[in-house]
Amino acid sequence: MSILSALRTYLMTYDGLKPGAVLVDALGSRPTEYAIIPSPGARVVEQYINGGSLREFPFLIQSAESTADELARMENSGFYEGLADWFEAQTEAGNLPILGAGKTAEEIEAVNWAFLYEQGESGTGIYQIQCRLRYEVSG
Repeated sequence: MSILSALRTYLMTYDGLKPGAVLVDALGSRPTEYAIIPSPGARVVEQYINGGSLREFPFLIQSAESTADELARMENSGFYEGLADWFEAQTEAGNLPILGAGKTAEEIEAVNWAFLYEQGESGTGIYQIQCRLRYEVSG
């Protein structure tokens, strides 16, 4: 199983998701759709003597949302605040993505605040938040 596939499966367990597709590497233009997109960053954080390693998988979560009025924009921001809190609570509880053989998730977190990334003229916009999955690879 790829890390992106594991993250997609994991994200779909979040109760705060609105009905809509959860895509990988692509985002539709209609509200509400979500996407998980890998982003640049360090892959290996620490190499262990036994051949294992601590690794990071940085990624974005984006959503196409309605931005037609103030209430919709506040709800969109609230969604991402809730998602960041959920990641934190899930990490503390040890409820993390199930990765492929030899990989164990250690932490998932939002590393910054979500923001309106792109505003369209049709009353829709793209919000995004930078996230990170830390995991160990056995040696």
